[in-house]
Amino acid sequence: MGSRALDIADLDFQVGDHVCAFYEEGANSLDDILATYLSKGLQAGNKCACFSFNNTASSVRDRIPPELMSREGILQFLTENQVKGGFSVEAGLGALEAMVKEALSEGYSRLWMTGDAAFVARDMPPGSMKTWFTYEAKLSELASRHPNFVMCVYDLNRWAGELVMSVLQTHPRIFVNGLVLSNPYYVPVRQFLATL
Repeated sequence: MGSRALDIADLDFQVGDHVCAFYEEGANSLDDILATYLSKGLQAGNKCACFSFNNTASSVRDRIPPELMSREGILQFLTENQVKGGFSVEAGLGALEAMVKEALSEGYSRLWMTGDAAFVARDMPPGSMKTWFTYEAKLSELASRHPNFVMCVYDLNRWAGELVMSVLQTHPRIFVNGLVLSNPYYVPVRQFLATL
């Protein structure tokens, strides 16, 4: 994608960003992070998509000012009612790429995607973390090819220890205290995949 211009100055998002964020109940709750992120995208007039459980979608939707939903379909929640179970790296990446292309064909200049990792990986069998982190690593490549922002959100109570390091290694940037910062733990895609 070449040089990356700033798009949302107050958060320092850059076109093609693949960002991770962590939450716990309390100070950095999932609803807070998602509502902030989606509101910023809607304020910019961009289409937004959020992968989450029904209860999270309902809570976050209630926190977004209605005036930010300037057109039908600008905000889309993909919950267990819309997204079939099962997980495949290639199918997941293909679906996200199709969503970006659809948003652009609808006249939006950007697509802001976010998802709760606990939701997206909900049907993965135990011991399939290699598959998950292959997906996350390849998502960085996909994100860099399109005019979008991608933020993956992780529950520190579910994704702890060594898994947190893998999360950091697969996301070039990290959302911390309302800012998007360069991630010093990021490992380039091909280098990371060679370690799996």
